[in-house]
Amino acid sequence: MDWLKELLDPATLSLLIPIFAIVGAFAIAALRAHHKHLERLEKIKQGFFHIDEN
Repeated sequence: MDWLKELLDPATLSLLIPIFAIVGAFAIAALRAHHKHLERLEKIKQGFFHIDEN
């Protein structure tokens, strides 16, 4: 259980918490972008987007 003591050390936690927050924020942003992309593809399939050709 020494690894748990090292993990719960305040110095280690002060590094791990921001790293997990940044990774989590990027993961959420990637999932949102993927979801928007899938919605756009579905709209294109259904013909909702009309591309104006000039």
